[in-house]
Amino acid sequence: MIEAGINLEETLEKKHITISNIYKMLRKDHQKVHWRKLICNNGGMPKWTFILYMAILGKMNTRDRLARWGVTNELLCPMCKVEEESLEHMFFKCSFTAAIWSKVLQWMGITRQTMEWSQEIEWTCSNAKSRSTNSEIYRIALASCVYHVWQERNHKIFQHKQKQAGLLIKQTIQMICGRSYTLPKLRRRLEELNFYP
Repeated sequence: MIEAGINLEETLEKKHITISNIYKMLRKDHQKVHWRKLICNNGGMPKWTFILYMAILGKMNTRDRLARWGVTNELLCPMCKVEEESLEHMFFKCSFTAAIWSKVLQWMGITRQTMEWSQEIEWTCSNAKSRSTNSEIYRIALASCVYHVWQERNHKIFQHKQKQAGLLIKQTIQMICGRSYTLPKLRRRLEELNFYP
C-alpha cells in the first residue's frame, strides 16, 4: 500500500475499513474499458475468453506481427492463402473465417453480414451487453468462434492440416451448446436452436 502512495495511518484511522475500499484506493480512478462486459460477463470456457481478451487487446501473434519482429517472412494467411494475415484479416475478413462466423450468426438467428474485427467488438458492446439469454449466448459464441478459428489457424500452420469449414462450424456450435447448456438460464433458448446444424 505504501508503494501505491496510500497513507497507512489515514486508512487505519477510518471507522470502517473494507477490502473494497482498499481495492478502490489501489486501483485509483482508471477509466473502465467499454468491452469489459464482453470478457467479465462471458460464460464461455476460460480459454475461449482468454483468447478473446488477447484478440481485443490486439496481442495475437499473427504473421504480420511476427514479421515486424523478424521471426518470419511468411505473411500469407494460412486459411485462405489470398491476403496477408493480420488480426483484422483473421477476424473476420478472411473468406474461411468469415464463412464460419456468418454461419454461427445465422444459427443464432442474427441476420447481418460479418464485419471487421473492431466493428464486431463495437457491435457486441452495443447490442449484446445485457444479461438476456440471447446476449449471453452471443458473447459465448463470439469467444468460442475466435478461439476455434485461432486453434484451426495454429493447427494448419504447425500440423499442416485443415478442417473443412462445415465441420469446424458444426464443432464450434456443438461446443457453444455444450458450454451454454451447463448454465440453467440458457437451456430453454438452446433447446430452440439446432444443436447439430
